[in-house]
Amino acid sequence: MRTNDEHSMSANINTILTLVLLLVASSVAHSQPFPAGLGVEIGGGYNQLFFSVPAQYVPANSSTEFNRTDLFVTPAVRLTYRWNLTPWLEVTPFVGYDQFGGKTKLGNGYEDQFQFDAVESGLYSMYPIGDFSLGLALKANYHLKVTARYFGYANQTSVTNATWREKDVSDWYTRWSGDLGGRVSYQYQNFSLSLDGWFGITHLQHGVNSLASIRSNQYRVFLGYTL
Repeated sequence: MRTNDEHSMSANINTILTLVLLLVASSVAHSQPFPAGLGVEIGGGYNQLFFSVPAQYVPANSSTEFNRTDLFVTPAVRLTYRWNLTPWLEVTPFVGYDQFGGKTKLGNGYEDQFQFDAVESGLYSMYPIGDFSLGLALKANYHLKVTARYFGYANQTSVTNATWREKDVSDWYTRWSGDLGGRVSYQYQNFSLSLDGWFGITHLQHGVNSLASIRSNQYRVFLGYTL
């Protein structure tokens, strides 16, 4: 029997393949070639979701931190346009689809995942050094949906009868979020390999989570191709 992670990964792969096929189909359908500087990046990476609650809302001597920082890998795909402003400055706007969130697993076997499906749009400002470049970036995320998945219950004593449950919790979180990031990239001809780090500059709490403080970090690896 396939686990919840396997089902989720299969859905993620199908999403990426669909977007890539749409891009290829678009290029075939149009007689004019894409402009130089247009590119596509496919990748993914590790996510963290930091969740804290004011002390007055938890039992005495209990932790106020409920972070989801276990290994949680999600995909991302985006269209980019590289614009060389000067020999020492490149600006690259982008738009794409991204998944982020967090995961935790307790010693009693309980596990939960919070996954944000989002459309992202942002801008890199890069300083080229030979085949390498580095710089800062800013992006905004529009949250299409937030899904919570639970395996068992946090107070369970056994996983014998535990099962996966899934719930749409979009109303628990804001519709928009923003991130400040950094990038290191290596370029070989038309191909690139890039490492990103994104750090939440806005909070995510809303609705039933309004008393909490929630933000996310994302770490990404991208393989890109630029015309």
